[in-house]
Amino acid sequence: MSADSRVAKTRRPRLKSGTSADSLLLASVKIITLASAMVNTMILSHSLSLTAYGTYSQGVLLVAVCSDGTILGMVDAVNYFFNRGGRNGSSRDYVRTILGLQTIIGLITAVVLVVARGAIGGYFSNPLLEPLIVLLALRPMLTNMMSMLQVLVVSIGRARAIAVRNLAFSALKLTSVLITALVTSSIAVLFVMLLALDLLSVLWFWDCFRRWQYLLLPARPRWVFVRDILVFALPMGVYVMTSSVMRQVGALVIGLYETTERYAVYANASTVLPLDVIPNSFLTVIIPIVTRYLGAGRQDLVRQLFRHYLAVGYLTTVTFCVATMVAAPEVIQVLYGARYLGGLTVFRLYLITTMVRFAGLSLILSAAGRTRTLMTVSLVAIAVNIVACPLAYSLLGFVGPAVASVAVNLAMTCVLLRLSLREIDGSFASAFDARTLGRYTVTTIAVALLGWALRAALHALHLPVLGIAVAVLCAVSAVVLLLNRQALTTSLREINAMK
Repeated sequence: MSADSRVAKTRRPRLKSGTSADSLLLASVKIITLASAMVNTMILSHSLSLTAYGTYSQGVLLVAVCSDGTILGMVDAVNYFFNRGGRNGSSRDYVRTILGLQTIIGLITAVVLVVARGAIGGYFSNPLLEPLIVLLALRPMLTNMMSMLQVLVVSIGRARAIAVRNLAFSALKLTSVLITALVTSSIAVLFVMLLALDLLSVLWFWDCFRRWQYLLLPARPRWVFVRDILVFALPMGVYVMTSSVMRQVGALVIGLYETTERYAVYANASTVLPLDVIPNSFLTVIIPIVTRYLGAGRQDLVRQLFRHYLAVGYLTTVTFCVATMVAAPEVIQVLYGARYLGGLTVFRLYLITTMVRFAGLSLILSAAGRTRTLMTVSLVAIAVNIVACPLAYSLLGFVGPAVASVAVNLAMTCVLLRLSLREIDGSFASAFDARTLGRYTVTTIAVALLGWALRAALHALHLPVLGIAVAVLCAVSAVVLLLNRQALTTSLREINAMK
């Protein structure tokens, strides 16, 4: 065993600094920011009509599809070339070229959206959406710029700066929503404020990197760099684009065949709740570490890191999803209002997707440069989903696209996990500790059944919906985490030892 392996295996640092510390800091702030986002959704859902909220949701869908469709793997390319190329002149040229490419693509996308706004409004049969597209046109580019700059800020060890930014901008977004709900009731005014916040956020990240590293300006694309970037990024871009479209196919089918009001119900019910906030926060910090380990040929350390990441993932994410599943009707009423209970089945189906999506990540394959593999898997998945969603709608109606999308997502997660393990010479046995997983499964099922009983008892006492939701969510989550606290603490400490 090498010295590095012994150190990684035997060190037991306190969780005050290191990878886990930065990850937990980001997770803590992310919980606050995501809670703020859910509050925003609650306020808009309760204060706006179904037509107005449906129009808002269609605008959000448009930005998401265009953003994911035009990122073209550039976030992964920034991480790859910056961390593998070091911080020398060549690395700077690659990063600046990537920003230049994204600027050109983003501006072209904005022009296309403005020109095609009539056709887009016609697709959704919603004339209210057409004039708003002008206010949305630049947001895909700004969203992508934020993602790339965040990777760079994390890569230079400034994760805490991101935490500060997230808190500040969450507060500003909440203020924008409150102005919309209490003062204007105008979706146009809300989109103007969100556009301004996106622009400020990009400028903030850019200034941070300028102060701590070097001045970063988009460069005119040069073929010598563009060629290397596209070879790496385009397959990854196809993966991101198709993954996004796959998530949105169900919503697009509902948008085509159902009214704007029914779309509003489906949009909220199919929203993937941020219950995987903890593993996602770990990803932000460990992506550069995995990239460096793979570049150095240290698959043994990647296997160790990946094993504990997966443990943290299911010990937290699945726990929160199970608790939400138990109290699903109350959660919908609290988050969105009783008008949205028609989407209860869709809501529960998408909780299943949230339970497993942390395990089907592209982390290992993208860091290893296996972007063509990701592209192939995603193309097959999107092809299946494009066929399955309309077919499922014709057979099952409103819930059909959700059934199809969740089934395809589950299959894709299993395939990506298997391919990731193969890349690091691992297996399911090496990725999951059978004893820990078995104990977790048994305790979670038992606590969920007790949660159902608690929910029924609270209803019998005629407690308010909010009280029932909070009581069940807290009780189920706390008991499961308490029963499995030793496994969670061990994985956190092991991750913290990785540098």
